[in-house]
Amino acid sequence: MLECATRKVAVDIPLPTRQYMSMARAWLFIIAWVGAISGSFAAFFTVTLNVMDADKKPVSNATAALFWDFENGTMKPRSDRPVTSDARGKAVLEVDDWNRPRAVMVMSADQKLGGVIAVSNDNREVTVTLVPTVRVKGKLECKELNFKPAWANTMVIPDGVTSQVMQQMGESAEFDFMLPAGKYTLRSYGTDVEGRKDPITLTADQREHDLGTLDLKPSEIARLKGKPAPGWKVTDARGIKKNSKLSDYKGKWLYLEFWGFW
Repeated sequence: MLECATRKVAVDIPLPTRQYMSMARAWLFIIAWVGAISGSFAAFFTVTLNVMDADKKPVSNATAALFWDFENGTMKPRSDRPVTSDARGKAVLEVDDWNRPRAVMVMSADQKLGGVIAVSNDNREVTVTLVPTVRVKGKLECKELNFKPAWANTMVIPDGVTSQVMQQMGESAEFDFMLPAGKYTLRSYGTDVEGRKDPITLTADQREHDLGTLDLKPSEIARLKGKPAPGWKVTDARGIKKNSKLSDYKGKWLYLEFWGFW
């Protein structure tokens, strides 16, 4: 509904559209219900990890997990069933089956060595060779509008898979974590900025990889802050003319409600 001063103007939604909306809501309810039920019967598989060092010797007390965080200078697995390798370097990890390869990251006890490997329901036993880890740092900024995102997230996706293995989010507009030497894609996004992807290659001879400041382009809404609202195009309406313009209501209160069927 558009509200202008004391006058209320209704923008009508055609009957067929309202019927489609009701049907969409019904289907969304069914999908959500089925998802909730099927979540109780989620498919899992187990994979045996053989954790080795560069000399092919077993590495014990190494931690393997599907997802990691970086807190207080240390990589920490999230609560997705992390496991620790035994004296033989073996660890059995439970993985929820996404019908596509999943990335598993393994860290030695001192986190000076690590490894990333893709697992799937087709390979139930894999060998992970640990390599030196590298500290990765960077900052996020929107140079066009000269601001740092109030909130930002940087996700890490290993080469060859589509699943992320860690992320770092917060209000600092910075990221700082450790990764095993290898190839990755960093996906960064945040408040009032568009996302960007940065492929990186970490080598075993590096101790630190500083990406400096990554420039994120402002979102379209961020570019409009403090400026006159852009014009609109009315495709159907009741109570106003289809050729009505936003400028017709200049100097008056105007209420706009934006919604989506989701």
